[in-house]
Amino acid sequence: MSKKQMRLVGMLGIVVLCAGIFYWHNRRQATYAETRALLAPFYAYSGKLTPEEQKRFSELTHSCPVDKKYAMPKRERLQWEAHIMALYRNNPELMFMPPFSADTDVEPYLRHFSILALIARTQLADLPAGSRSKMIRHLETLDERLTKNSVEIHIEKVKNFTPGPTQRLPMPAFGIVSASLSGNDRAVLKENGSVEWPEGARRGVIHLTDAYKNEHVVDLDAPPEAGTTEDTTELYAEIDRLFEQLTGMELQRLSALGKAERSAEIEKLFSLE
Repeated sequence: MSKKQMRLVGMLGIVVLCAGIFYWHNRRQATYAETRALLAPFYAYSGKLTPEEQKRFSELTHSCPVDKKYAMPKRERLQWEAHIMALYRNNPELMFMPPFSADTDVEPYLRHFSILALIARTQLADLPAGSRSKMIRHLETLDERLTKNSVEIHIEKVKNFTPGPTQRLPMPAFGIVSASLSGNDRAVLKENGSVEWPEGARRGVIHLTDAYKNEHVVDLDAPPEAGTTEDTTELYAEIDRLFEQLTGMELQRLSALGKAERSAEIEKLFSLE
């Protein structure tokens, strides 16, 4: 192949490559535009919604699921997450439809949504990478504590669980991804509808797995253990304080501080009781 032909092939390759990049860029921008149009109606809902607004939001969610992954630039995705998580935080009723039971404890879920909204806000903030990572680690630790606390409360509840012929395990609480029962003796359902247990029957063992893949074994026949590791009320109050305090304006203020002062402010923010 002559030099002239090689130059021609090279130029054609560059043209094809540029055309491919141009097509890919336009297709991506078109996809982003479709996503923006699809999600725009959700931004009309904020704060505490009225029952009628909640109804309309639920109808919108069914037509365009909010938990689906949509193609959008990273910053817009974070803005979307911050908005939706804050909305669920202020309106937990939006999440608690069947199969959740009426007695589901929504309080830990509410704080979980708060933490997810705060993480998205922090990722959006114009902060140095080190400060941003430090704040996110603090928030993730709060979510771990929230899960641990919820699991401990649930274990206290299931200690009162008595397996029966038709009885199911208690509804899993926040932070629990699986539960199973083993090693229990079968109760006998008599003709009159009463339940009779064999003498010395074992209630069995409940195996729980939490969101962090920690396994918990609850022996229903063992004596009750100590209560929760920390006070639930104080943990909830700490998360609520952060949600109200760590606004976009506060994050902007932190970003304007010097390195040493900002580090001290972040430590103070997460060490307040």
